[in-house]
Amino acid sequence: MALVLNTNSYVSIADADTYFETRIDSADWTAAIVEVKEQALVTATALIDDNAWIGSAVSSSQALAWPRKNAIYNDDRLGLQVTIAEDELPSRVKTAVYEQALHLVNNEDVLMGQTQTFESISVGSISLSDSNGDTTKIPIKPSTALKPIRPLIRKGSMGLGAGWWRAN
Repeated sequence: MALVLNTNSYVSIADADTYFETRIDSADWTAAIVEVKEQALVTATALIDDNAWIGSAVSSSQALAWPRKNAIYNDDRLGLQVTIAEDELPSRVKTAVYEQALHLVNNEDVLMGQTQTFESISVGSISLSDSNGDTTKIPIKPSTALKPIRPLIRKGSMGLGAGWWRAN
């Protein structure tokens, strides 16, 4: 399925391209083809959307978690309480999607849960060396994507999509 704004992606490729124009270490995003960018934004939206957000969905038929009603959070930077309008998509969510998409582009196999590490890499006559076949775990959701949305996630849910509770 192609990228459909507000159905399977919070942001467009044009929005993402604009965001990455001024972000350092975004060369992989700039070099990516349109199809990869679409896939990255749709997948990033799905990953970011899967959180226990403050407030509640405006409509039971909306495809994504945002927009939301009764979404109020404390902004530590501003030192005040912020109420998000029911027709607003917070810039924090957009930033999280951009950062998550870049992480997906930069780490091609991240959804498989591992990445290969090499002992040596050469450029002249291109040579890679991996004698022990080791892999390292890279988080699916990087801190650059999670940090902006922390205030928008219900307390106690740890951003895992559901809050923990205990019956007494």
